[in-house]
Amino acid sequence: MLHLGPDDVRDVYRTGARVESQVLRELAASRIVPEQAVTANAEIAVLTDGAPLSVVDPDMRFHTALVDAVGSARTSRIFRTLVSEVRLCMVQVQGKHLLTTSSIAAEHQQILDAIGDGDADRAVDVLTDHLGRARERLAAVLGGVSGPEAALPEPD
Repeated sequence: MLHLGPDDVRDVYRTGARVESQVLRELAASRIVPEQAVTANAEIAVLTDGAPLSVVDPDMRFHTALVDAVGSARTSRIFRTLVSEVRLCMVQVQGKHLLTTSSIAAEHQQILDAIGDGDADRAVDVLTDHLGRARERLAAVLGGVSGPEAALPEPD
């Protein structure tokens, strides 16, 4: 079984963020809001905070849909190499109640809105906070010292 410590978690999240940040810039430049990402986030939005693990699959579909929307088989393949580790992190984040389902849906919507508005910087900023908060909260519960992102407030 795969075991991830605090440094591994940080590496997984940062690697994914590097790929996704560039993807968001490209999508925002053309104002392409992927329908599959919209659908996945709609699934998250109707979930309750009482079933935190239910968010994992649609969350993974949301992020994968963004990456796939740039139309690069190689970029999608690179991102998919991280998926098992990202999923493991997400299961722990949700299982330990480190993020609310409503905050995940709200930040996803902010990302989609920024893409639609053509605002790449805002999309990347929201993604950075979104992933950074999860990364640092999980790193802390796994025995690491949390970075400042752990204290970022969650959106309503």
